[in-house]
Amino acid sequence: MTYHIITTGTVTDNMVNYHNHTILCGHAIGELDEYILKAIEHGISEFGFSDHAPVPLHLRQGISMSPEDTENYITSILEEKYEYKDRVQIKTGFEIDFPLFDSLQRSYLSDPRIDYIIGSTHYMGDWGFDNPAEASRFNERDIDEIYRDYYALIEGLVDADFCDIVGHFDLIKKFGHRPKSDMTPVIRRIARKMALKGIAAEINTSGLRKPVGEIYPSDEIINIFFEENVPVTMGSDSHTPDDVCSGYPQAREKIRSAGYRKISGFTRRKRHDIQL
Repeated sequence: MTYHIITTGTVTDNMVNYHNHTILCGHAIGELDEYILKAIEHGISEFGFSDHAPVPLHLRQGISMSPEDTENYITSILEEKYEYKDRVQIKTGFEIDFPLFDSLQRSYLSDPRIDYIIGSTHYMGDWGFDNPAEASRFNERDIDEIYRDYYALIEGLVDADFCDIVGHFDLIKKFGHRPKSDMTPVIRRIARKMALKGIAAEINTSGLRKPVGEIYPSDEIINIFFEENVPVTMGSDSHTPDDVCSGYPQAREKIRSAGYRKISGFTRRKRHDIQL
């Protein structure tokens, strides 16, 4: 299926975009103001930065901010929040890798300056499975085994109870690999845990810009989330200002088609509903 990704013009009122990166991670470009002005152009009501929290030193180069950058990151966003307070609500967050989140001081998880935490999985052991340079490793194992191990990590992330949002729930499909077996039982089990804990699922449009050419998560998973009462929020996983709200019209339609009429926003680690 071919998607025509819209990157200009107003999306709609009351939309949020909580997944956006900064130059501190080493693989994003653009100034904070450029991202914010794009969000305003698209009519976003709540816009959040959630750059990669520090990962271990041997993985850090070009992947995440360093521990020394953390305070500067928060301060910079708070300055933008004040500057743009009459135009858009700016939120401060982190994307924290599981099971590597010990690289970030635990005190930040309860820091009142932080509005939300996205929990994500990009590594299975020493394998950065979403790294194009390591994509050939998909050929070394049975795809169902890979999927089972991946969802075991996602379930562990939810069980760890440190995040407000699960990021790009089915990121494992990034390069187009699909399981042969039905993964619905484990997905539904994870969804029920998320609903019980009030953890939101991210509808992440960056998959439209990747080889899989599909929003994270799939339509089938979004439907399961709705059936299991999992709250959802939105993000474009922007690494350039032009990425901001890319694919949002499609994402909004998918959310509404599943039955949702509300999306989630966050303030100081507390979730609130926003009419869609």
